[in-house]
Amino acid sequence: MAEFPSLTLWLLAWIFLFIGLISLVVLVIYTRYGREKSVRLSVISIVISATLLGFSIHFFLLNFGI
Repeated sequence: MAEFPSLTLWLLAWIFLFIGLISLVVLVIYTRYGREKSVRLSVISIVISATLLGFSIHFFLLNFGI
């Protein structure tokens, strides 16, 4: 019998993917056009985007049964 993917994990994976990509875009735009260098904002953006993108990939793989 085939198992259906969990709707909660599927929804969280998409939410985490979008928030992680937005955080990554904010980091790229800030480093490209930012006037002053802020190490704190860069570290926070890197940590948030890496964590959320990692969880989203993990949730997608769980849904696909891998």
